[in-house]
Amino acid sequence: MDVRMISQVLWLRRVLRGRERWSAARLAQHQQHQLALLRRHAYARSPFYHHFHQRLGEAPLAELPVLTKAALMDCFDDISTVRGLRLSGVQEYLEKLHGDERYRGRYWVAATSGSSGRRSVIPSDAREWATVIASYARANEWAGISAGPLHPASMAVVSSTTAWHQSARVAATVRSPFIKSTRLDAASPLPGIVARLNETRPDVLVAYASMIRVLADEQLAGRLHITPRAVNSSSEVLTEESRTMAARAWGVPPFNVYAATETGGIAAECDRHQGMHLFEDLVIPEVVDDAYRPVPPGVAGDRLLVTVLFSRTLPLIRYEMTDRVRLAAEACPCGRTFRLLESIEGRTDDLLTLPAKAGGAVRLHPVVFHQVLDLLDAAGWQVRHEDRRLEILVAAPGGDIDRAGVGSAVHDALTAAGALPPEIQVRVVDAIPVGVSGKRPLIVSVPDQV
Repeated sequence: MDVRMISQVLWLRRVLRGRERWSAARLAQHQQHQLALLRRHAYARSPFYHHFHQRLGEAPLAELPVLTKAALMDCFDDISTVRGLRLSGVQEYLEKLHGDERYRGRYWVAATSGSSGRRSVIPSDAREWATVIASYARANEWAGISAGPLHPASMAVVSSTTAWHQSARVAATVRSPFIKSTRLDAASPLPGIVARLNETRPDVLVAYASMIRVLADEQLAGRLHITPRAVNSSSEVLTEESRTMAARAWGVPPFNVYAATETGGIAAECDRHQGMHLFEDLVIPEVVDDAYRPVPPGVAGDRLLVTVLFSRTLPLIRYEMTDRVRLAAEACPCGRTFRLLESIEGRTDDLLTLPAKAGGAVRLHPVVFHQVLDLLDAAGWQVRHEDRRLEILVAAPGGDIDRAGVGSAVHDALTAAGALPPEIQVRVVDAIPVGVSGKRPLIVSVPDQV
């Protein structure tokens, strides 16, 4: 346990707690002040931003160019504000990472799996890393997760166990004698995961959204026997059907957390479960359409642009995430000032493109499949698009699935959405295939790497 880091996190958590009920005016003032500090730092120390924002030093945030993931990695060495901090050296360090050791004795580095393309690599100094951890601590606190000398707790995290995954890095940093933590690889065989959970009987369960659904099905089937007092879902879209199954299985509603390796915590649910509060004291989020125009509350955007106010080593200003999110039009009755994310509908990359009945092509959101496949008595499903064929995988071992009926219902749903349905095959499987990161994506366009 890094005592100095834990002390900094606890101090930051108190600071963050005090911001949650700021007035809108005070929050806006804080954002503008922190944004000015971030831009000043980036312009002075980052060769990339010196040119990327050339002649835009006084421009408002909405007029600045968008930073894509590709640009972040292609220009990593110049975006970095630390001379000598190079992507090649960081990647070499990651290949040898096993515990909580820091790069060059100073930087915690986390990376994405690269399941949706090139992986992102994010270094953080002590101040940045403490803020990342504090953002997750905020989400845990809102979910009622706490532990101390008088109230120890056990936690099971079903996620990625690779050393460079952000959740694994956080766990390695904050090892606590008051929280007995068990990390399980979401990509490992399900019976083994169930056996370990039955053995450890965690007070808190944290898992990918797709795994929450799978484990809820195991509990309802009588193979899993745990009684968590809190359930946290992260990293994927938590569907209403999965939320309902989790509540049936464990008697507690799951808390949804929205985060990214590049940003740390972005938003989380409070106990009202009316959406996720954006962590607007740590990030400035902008919901935009495909042309990067602002989208009003109640309308799903095509992109989320995130400015990470505490980023200094690798400044992130209007960083593009391909998540389709929708802001709520109403405030949460809990009294917190932070705006609500009403829903996360998945990534723009998850949209399925098929020929349109009227000619050209139509992009279909996974909701087209949700309205049919969520009605099945199954532990999950996946749509695989290859050439001119759709393969529908339904996880229902021993289940009585009307494959012809499912195929016909999907065909009708696609037609109603304006698409020319391709050949559709429905296959019943024991479990949905797990990708390299341990996730189970709903839509897979072969040869996508999952």
